[in-house]
Amino acid sequence: MQIGKFSKILVAIDGSPKSMEAADHGIVMAKKDNAKIVVISVIHTPASILTYSTEKSFKEFLKKTREETEEWFSKIRKKASEIGVELKTDTVEEIYSIPGAIIKYAEQGKFDVIIVGGTGKSGFKKFLLGSVSGDVVRYARCHVLVIK
Repeated sequence: MQIGKFSKILVAIDGSPKSMEAADHGIVMAKKDNAKIVVISVIHTPASILTYSTEKSFKEFLKKTREETEEWFSKIRKKASEIGVELKTDTVEEIYSIPGAIIKYAEQGKFDVIIVGGTGKSGFKKFLLGSVSGDVVRYARCHVLVIK
């Protein structure tokens, strides 16, 4: 890999404005470098949901979250298509560590760079990219670009 040029880009989103901006940056970088790009969203399912919810409510949670994620992916695919970038999207379900899931995905896919938003959504069903981005920067073995 040349300095400043990437061949495999991973973008992690949560639907927040900064994560969607991270996807935009990833698309432009992929175009510039003729790189492969994958956009992932981590569905965080805390153990408490598994323990204290009914099967029906858990399935509803997953269904709603997957539908919301697909809406984000659709917007990103459209932007990528408009500038001639082919990208892949993927959803990762995680019980424990969101940063760990992102880093593991990056390592398994041998990505050169991870792009994340500096801040994310808050609330029970959304993951916080603010703390996630810090942990990804701290523990990833590849380059990390944080969109502020």
